[in-house]
Amino acid sequence: MRILLAGDWHGNREWAETAFAAAADAGCTDVLQLGDFGLWPGREDAWLDHVDYLARRSKTHLTWIDGNHEHHDVLDEWRVEQDDNGLVAMRNHVSWATRGARWTWGGRRFGALGGAVSFDRFLRREGANWWAQEAVTQADVDRLGDGRLDVLATHAAPTTRVVPTTRLPYPEDVIRDALAVRDLIDQAVDRTRPDLIVHGHFHTRWTYRFAAHRVEGLAHDKSKSGGALAVLTTDDLQLADIPGGPAEPT
Repeated sequence: MRILLAGDWHGNREWAETAFAAAADAGCTDVLQLGDFGLWPGREDAWLDHVDYLARRSKTHLTWIDGNHEHHDVLDEWRVEQDDNGLVAMRNHVSWATRGARWTWGGRRFGALGGAVSFDRFLRREGANWWAQEAVTQADVDRLGDGRLDVLATHAAPTTRVVPTTRLPYPEDVIRDALAVRDLIDQAVDRTRPDLIVHGHFHTRWTYRFAAHRVEGLAHDKSKSGGALAVLTTDDLQLADIPGGPAEPT
């Protein structure tokens, strides 16, 4: 089984179209999007309808996990629709994998632990473009449980010595909360022991090791150097990057 992995989309309609076309060209049956999907206030239905159309046209199914930049109040309303696996069918070809969701693709056990801290939340307004529910919680990790996984999909990343650089002066509470999320993801990794961890959030394509686990971070929709899309093959859990980035900034 071949699955297209995609980093942050940020509600970019043109980039979503590029991603689904790449999935079809690569013979993928499913797309797994790793958070900052683009479910934003005032455009939720239009965005879901758009990606549902693209998934249907490409003969794929989209499963996405939530990032920090989503309309979390609306997601709270959708959460009551989740099935026994923690998946919410938002459209015929679009499913949201809630935090703690588990499912099987190609004989491999997948799990989801979305959420992260917005480093720029002090520049945002709660309830308009920032929501406190963005951060991973202990309850989310407990919901994921202790059963072993082959692949853990997260938005934030486990602890790593690689630290993104920025000119923004982070307030102490932001740094504290971001580190707390890293600790919770580390705990989830320890409990589920995945062979592979895939994540978005940092807008960078990288591969590294965390303890005995391989970690693959995907770039985002505006990455001119590529690294935002990769094909995962379930038999060997190897990734093949799809080269290139968007032709023009969006």
